Amino acid sequence: MELKLENLIYQDTAINAIVKVFKGTEKNTFDNSFFEGIRSNVCKLKMDKFSANIKAIVSENGIDDETAKLSSEKDLCIEMETGTGKTIVYLKTIYELFKHYGFTKFIILVPSIAIRQGVLGTLKSFEEQLEGIYRFKPQYFEYDSKKMQKVTNFIQDQHPQIMVMTLASFNSEDRILNQAEREDLFTNIPFIEAIGRTNPIILMDEPQEGMDTENSIKQIARLNPLIKIRYSATHKNIKNLLFRLTPYDSYKQGLVKKIEVLTVSEKNDEASLKIEFADSQYGNGDPKVKLKAWKQKNSKIVFEKTSWMKVGDNLGDNTKNPSYLHYKIENISKSLRDGVWKVKFSNGIEIIEKQSAGNIENIWAMQIEWLIHRHFSKSQKLALKGIKCLSLVFIDRVSNYMGEDPKIKKLFIEKYKAIFPEYNDGKTATDQYIQDIQGYYFAQTTEKEYTDSEVSMRSNKEIYELILQKKKELLSLDNPVQFIFHTPH
Repeated sequence: MELKLENLIYQDTAINAIVKVFKGTEKNTFDNSFFEGIRSNVCKLKMDKFSANIKAIVSENGIDDETAKLSSEKDLCIEMETGTGKTIVYLKTIYELFKHYGFTKFIILVPSIAIRQGVLGTLKSFEEQLEGIYRFKPQYFEYDSKKMQKVTNFIQDQHPQIMVMTLASFNSEDRILNQAEREDLFTNIPFIEAIGRTNPIILMDEPQEGMDTENSIKQIARLNPLIKIRYSATHKNIKNLLFRLTPYDSYKQGLVKKIEVLTVSEKNDEASLKIEFADSQYGNGDPKVKLKAWKQKNSKIVFEKTSWMKVGDNLGDNTKNPSYLHYKIENISKSLRDGVWKVKFSNGIEIIEKQSAGNIENIWAMQIEWLIHRHFSKSQKLALKGIKCLSLVFIDRVSNYMGEDPKIKKLFIEKYKAIFPEYNDGKTATDQYIQDIQGYYFAQTTEKEYTDSEVSMRSNKEIYELILQKKKELLSLDNPVQFIFHTPH
């Protein structure tokens, strides 16, 4: 399987918005941009011409001056909704800037190790296709304080260079880049000063994630950027907004798809599968109950009482809500000790009088059960088209999946075992198979404890390499991983 680049008009517009900012500048060559062993980005445009270019682009893209936040600072903003190809847009922008103006020094600044690995993965996935389009291949690498020779090459080389680095790589004085006394210094100056002499173009991925703090602003300034280009869907600090692709625009143009989300909360949310005990009846016959659940009523979804239900009745049928079809009443009982009524369903969920839809584990069980059913339903349809279905599972904390008592993982295994035969001609799933279909995006500390801390992830990138860099392998039908567990922190 190969990921293919598409020619998308909105992406080209975003790329051209940056290219046009430099309209009128002299193209960089060895003769006009190489000084004292350093190849630099050189732009001699006067500020009035630079500002005029920006104003023309803003007008061309239908952005009013107030929204654009026009500024004399050399900051540019591109606003793109998540999922519309932001990374490939700024990578192609690098290629275009070298093609048009001969700029060779680029730094992609990211807020986390995870995003850094994602960027490197995208570069690797598309390098051959981009080379086919532009007839050159830039040298790209992740900044590593143990491999300073790559930084030296970045400073000296005539060939386009892309350095991908996290903010934490240089935002404190004791970092390698800031050290003034080293045997491998470039012409006896700190590496950060030598980099600054290249006047790199800095592309800031999600700059709102810590890149505008007082310390970060000071440290980024030491890189002496020719210009900073900000890419995000949720800018907090807007300067010279050249292009906008809002969530509404993205959805209207069919660029992003609707996401199915199951949440369980105390709010009246019809997607929540919330269930409450409402009433009981016990006389000469079998006990009956009324429950409160989300019902389909006159083309609307309302949270109200069911009709009387007994053992064997299906809550999905009673409410005309297919989300509850796996809630068949297995037992109705009243405790002799405390007089509390309980309703148990065939899927293991239990509803207790005067309580909502059970404790948090019952809520997780509902969500996981719903997820697995939806996954099987979609994966079987997509497999006919040669497309693999992946399900991303956000959890509250790592310890509930990797800890001493991994409640969520246990629930997943239990529910998957129970549901698997329904979609696989009665066959059962082995423990090894269920283990193999699970992937996770956590790191392991030196004490062998799992965490979502970026500090720990720096030395444990092999754990999430498959997810963030080996996209082709992950998306292959031959690869067993189908469910990816992650914490959204």
